[in-house]
Amino acid sequence: MNIAQRFTLFVKGSFNGLLDSVEDPERSLHQLVLDMEEQLERAKRAAAQAMANEDRLRQRIEGLRKERVEWDTAARRAMGHGREDDTRSALEQAERAAQLGQQLGEQLAAQEQDTEQIRAAVGRLHEQIEGARSRLQLLQAKMRQGEARRAMGKAMRGVQAIHMMSEFDRLGERVELQAAEESAYLNLDDALSGADIKRRFGRQAMDDAVEERLARLRQEMAPPKEDAPASAS
Repeated sequence: MNIAQRFTLFVKGSFNGLLDSVEDPERSLHQLVLDMEEQLERAKRAAAQAMANEDRLRQRIEGLRKERVEWDTAARRAMGHGREDDTRSALEQAERAAQLGQQLGEQLAAQEQDTEQIRAAVGRLHEQIEGARSRLQLLQAKMRQGEARRAMGKAMRGVQAIHMMSEFDRLGERVELQAAEESAYLNLDDALSGADIKRRFGRQAMDDAVEERLARLRQEMAPPKEDAPASAS
């Protein structure tokens, strides 16, 4: 592959990639449905026009049939009066009406086939559009589901990236460690300053005082002792 071919492929690939990046699939699908509906409208108008032309042809053919009958009647009347020239002229008019009616009838038959094809095409296009609408709704639902999945995936990736629970555990351990260090520091400070010893001695003094008061209270609350009987001399 030469340089020019490689460059052409590169340009095409880049352009297609750019289109893919800026293309909105949902909007494009919706626009396609609108375009199909516009085509359907044009097809319906064409079918209506063809049907109107058929009606005009039928009316024209019916008019020619009546005209032929009238000329036949006129020819018979002229023949009855012995006017052969008038009879011939009336028959010529009747023949022209018959021939033109036959030609228009053939044209009507051909146009009816065309109209039937147009109507069938309109019906198929209508079914295609209905199917496209239903499929668009399904695709829209899938796209919404995809968007929700992407949002959920993004959120979950964020949680996994941050490691919230791991960070929570790490910070909790740090707080507990700081509390333990603070408690140890206070205990050490008390030991160095003698506060712990003072508290222990203070507590001992308190306990001794309570015991002393308890002994006095027992002595006060004890029942008096009876005098012992005197011994016989």
